[in-house]
Amino acid sequence: MEDLKIIRENISKWNSIRNEKNAISYLTSGSGFLITAEDFENWDLLAPEFINCYLAVNENNDFKIYLVDNLTDQEQDYKLNENIFEKNFQEYFDESFLNQKGTINSNLTPTEADSRIATWVLCANAWVNHKQALRQEEVTAESGEMVQVFTLPFSDLRELFSDKNLESLKATFALKFEETEALSGYEIEIILAKTEFQSKSLSEVSLVKETFADMSKGYPPSKTAINQFNLL
Repeated sequence: MEDLKIIRENISKWNSIRNEKNAISYLTSGSGFLITAEDFENWDLLAPEFINCYLAVNENNDFKIYLVDNLTDQEQDYKLNENIFEKNFQEYFDESFLNQKGTINSNLTPTEADSRIATWVLCANAWVNHKQALRQEEVTAESGEMVQVFTLPFSDLRELFSDKNLESLKATFALKFEETEALSGYEIEIILAKTEFQSKSLSEVSLVKETFADMSKGYPPSKTAINQFNLL
């Protein structure tokens, strides 16, 4: 399958450069990517537990995201635009993260979501430099590895897409503070956001309501299991 060969090559290219200094130029080259209702409906037929989110760079040096459900990834029965989708890393979203925000069943408050996204925007370069410094020391080298793939709980998508009128979710990078026995510091994450416009008439200014979900996990620094990510 030629498409799968290209996908693997693109993912492999990111893996080969992710720990280099210029990796930050890809991670900050846009605001994020979209997950559509059609994507969700295709995955929902399979009832997966997670969506695996691979980072990639194509032959034109464009940053790409590949999304595939964990069941397909385990079985390696990939079908482009059916269970695996290529996403552009968009330079900007049509709507911004604004006012009148709410949450789903998550510990993430709107204020915290804004803070994490802003921390990424303002501190991404410093974070990458910190990762590089960690890789220089044997004790912390593993913690300094840059992310290859994220997992997104499918339950988050199911809850956000419970609104049948929703066409897409926004996914954007953020920095979250984490503390473990070995090390404490900031780690990159993906925050999902649902945008709802509320206006009573065409002449009125629309209010924007944002609903967030933030249960993504990055690998590394998290440990991978055998047969978990078969596109790496």
